[in-house]
Amino acid sequence: MEGQLPDDAGFETKAIHAGRDGDYASTPIYMASTSKFFYTRGGNPTIRQLEESIAALEGGRRTTATACGMAAITQTLLTLLGSGDRILHHRSLYEWTEVFLNEEAPRFGIRCDGLDMRDLDALAAALAKPAKVVYFEPITNPGLDVIDVRAVVRLAHKAGAIVVVDNTFLTPVLLRPLELGADVVIHTATKYLSGHGDAMGGVITANDEKLIAGLRRARNIYGGVISPFNAFLVLRGLSTLPIRMKRHCDNAMKVAEFLAAHRMVAETRYPGLADDRGHGVAAATFGGFGGIVGLAVKGGRKAAEAFRDALKLCKPWVSLGDVKTLVQCREAQADREIPEGYVRISVGIEDIRDIIADLDQALNAASG
Repeated sequence: MEGQLPDDAGFETKAIHAGRDGDYASTPIYMASTSKFFYTRGGNPTIRQLEESIAALEGGRRTTATACGMAAITQTLLTLLGSGDRILHHRSLYEWTEVFLNEEAPRFGIRCDGLDMRDLDALAAALAKPAKVVYFEPITNPGLDVIDVRAVVRLAHKAGAIVVVDNTFLTPVLLRPLELGADVVIHTATKYLSGHGDAMGGVITANDEKLIAGLRRARNIYGGVISPFNAFLVLRGLSTLPIRMKRHCDNAMKVAEFLAAHRMVAETRYPGLADDRGHGVAAATFGGFGGIVGLAVKGGRKAAEAFRDALKLCKPWVSLGDVKTLVQCREAQADREIPEGYVRISVGIEDIRDIIADLDQALNAASG
C-alpha cells in the first residue's frame, strides 16, 4: 500500500506501487456482488486499490472510481448542482458532456452557460453573476484550446465557485489540477490511464471530506460503479502510464512537425508547436504537451474522409489514449473554431517512422 512507500517516492514509483497490496504480484480481482456489509457499488478491495493508487498520483485525499468517464462526470455534477444552480463551462467539451449540459441538466433546473475561457476578462464578467461550478478541460476535445488553469481557478474561487477539471487528455503525469487549486479532478480512465483499449472506467478525486462523502453517496444512488475486473485492468495500465505518456508526447510532437510542413495540411494544432496559440500557457503549466494532434486537411470534409479511408496502420476509430494511433474525422463547428476537414489524431506509441509513413501516404492519397 502507499504507506509502504517513502514520503518522497517518485511519480513512476507511485504508479507501480501506490495502493497495491504488497503481498501479491498483481492486484487480486474480487468478483463479488456483495461483501458482508454492502454491495460492491459501495466498495470492493480491487476497486479500493485503484482508488488509492489514483489518489496518490493526483495528490488528492480520496478517489471514487466509476463505470466510465460519463458516470464520473454526471455523478460529480449531480452531486454539486441542484435546481437553480448555474454552471459555467468552456465553449468546447467532450461531446457527451455537452449533451448532458445542454439537454439533461436543464431538466433538473440547472443553468448551463458556455464561454471561451481563454478570454479571462469574459470569464470574470460571467462570474459577476453567481455560479456554483466552473468546469473545463485544460486541453479541450476536439479543438485543442489550451486553458490557463491557474488563472481560471483564481477567478472562480474569488467568485465562490467550485472548480471541476476533466484532465483526461493530460493525465496526472503531465498535470495535477488539485496542486493548482482545483477542487475536483475527473478522468475517463478508459483512455490513457488504462491505455490499452480494453477497459472502461472513470475516476473522481477531491480533497474536501464533505464533497468526497457526496461523491461516494452518488455512486451508491446512481449505480455507476466500475467492475472489479475493469479496475484491475486500469491498475495494470497505471504501472506503465509514465512511460507511455512520454512516448505519446514524443511521437505527437514529431507528428505535429510533420503535418505542419505537409502540402495537404491547411492547419496543424498541437500545443507543443511554438506557433500554436496555446503554446505559452501549456509550456508554463503542463509537464508535456500530450498525445493529441489536430489537423485540417486541404479540401475539406471530403478530403479528410479520403485521408481517413486510406489509412493502413493508424486506425479510423472513436476514443483516444490507446497504445495504437487512432484517427477521427470531426464535424465543422464554427462557434468552436473547428474547421471543415478537421481530424483528431490520438498518436500512439508505435515506431514513429511507421506512423508518419502511414499518415503521409494517406494524405497523398487524399489529394486525388
